[in-house]
This record gives sequence, C-alpha cells and structure tokens, in this order.
Amino acid sequence: MVQIRKIIVALLVLILGCTYAFPVETSVVATTDMYVNAKNDIILRVEPKQNAKQIGTIPNHSKITVLSSSDGWSYVQAGESKGYVYTSALSKQNPKAAATTVTGGLAPKEGLILTYKPSFLDEKKETFHVAKENEYTYLYNKKSPLFPDLSNFTYVEDGKRLLMGVSSSDFIFVNVPYPLKQGAYTIDSSMMLEDQKVLVESTTKTVTVKAGTFENVVILRFPDGSREYLAKGIGIIKSTDSNGKIYTELVSVQESKQAP
Repeated sequence: MVQIRKIIVALLVLILGCTYAFPVETSVVATTDMYVNAKNDIILRVEPKQNAKQIGTIPNHSKITVLSSSDGWSYVQAGESKGYVYTSALSKQNPKAAATTVTGGLAPKEGLILTYKPSFLDEKKETFHVAKENEYTYLYNKKSPLFPDLSNFTYVEDGKRLLMGVSSSDFIFVNVPYPLKQGAYTIDSSMMLEDQKVLVESTTKTVTVKAGTFENVVILRFPDGSREYLAKGIGIIKSTDSNGKIYTELVSVQESKQAP
C-alpha cells in the first residue's frame, strides 16, 4: 500500500510539474467600435434570441463595443452592460444624429389634407384642409355642418412659440415656447388659470401611427402623464392620456393643389 502511494505521489508531481512547465495560452478577442444605426433605440438581450429577456435599451446613434458577431447577432458592451443585439442595427459609420433642439417647423404645411380618428374633439373620423396666413396655420373641416368656411383649429408659430387650439376660442391644447430641447423642461401656457411644467421627452424618436411612420417626433409629456406627439410639417400626429390610451390619432396625410 505504501508503495502504491509513493507511485501515486510521483505521478501527481510529474503531472503538476508538466502543468506549470507549459502554461495555458490565452486568446485575445478582437473588439470593434461601432454605432447604433436604427429607426429607434435598440434592445439589449441576455441571449441571441428574438424573445430573450431584455437587459435594457441602447440609444440610437450611440457608440458601442462589439465583442463578437455570429448568425445575425452581435455580443456587445454598452457602458457597463453586455448583451446581444441585432447586427443589422449596427454600423461602422457614425450616423448623423438628429437635432436634439427644435426651433420651429412643427405646424402643418400649406395644402395638406389631414385626417384624424379619433379627432381632436370628436371620436369619429374628421378631415381637415390646411391653409396658412403669416404665422397662422388653419385647419378647415369642409364638411362641417355649421361653418364649413371657418377654420376649426389654429396653429400659431411665430419663431417664439408653438400654439395649437380651437379657432377663435380660449380652448388651447399646446402653448410652449421655442426652443424645445430634448430632456429639458419647458412651460406650457395652454391652461387658463396656471402654467404647467412640461417635459420635452424627445425630439428624435421615430413614431408610427395609422398615417405612417414619422422621424424626429417631438414628444411633450404633461404633469398628468398625458402626451402630445408632433411631427415636422405635420403638427399633432397623436395624443395620449395618462394611461397611454390614444384619444387623437392621424390616420391619413394627403396633398392638395388648392387651399381652402
């Protein structure tokens, strides 16, 4: 038995000696810096699977480090987080980021025909023709049973502010000063009795409504959690309440050769 133990000890010494004599080689993984180039912020997942658990999101146009790529997925590091994203959402070229400050251009363009359902004050479908006069932009419902020749809603954009409300009334939906800076708070004066602090939640988001997909949408979040979504040259494309329920949505955009 003692002899067997001596043999075992000798073998262990030989094995350990060989292990230390020949250290294990470590491979260096090449990394690549790339940029997110997608329509929106992208999702970081724990596995390279479409329905895998989400770790978080990576802002569009941000710089990340790609650790490896395979089968349409890339294992990346974004800040202190690591996970998987679609390789198709990445680019070696630094995409031009959208402006985070908006100084105008949110009122609808002359000659557009905008259809909403629900509309601003009616749950039914309603179509408006757009006409401009200086800093005023008017929305006409030509099928209005009472006053088809009078504007229903008015935008005011004079370089200093954006206002939208019911024509010839004190009923205002939005009244904010320019510039609108993403992530900053501004003051909305649409309420008759007091101003309210509004967050410019985004100026770069891509938002899809029934009328289509719009880039660089300005999202205003009000203190009660409701939101107004405004697209350049279109105006309001969607309004939601504090629970995210849509109460105004743009369903169609057309161009007309004649203004009302």
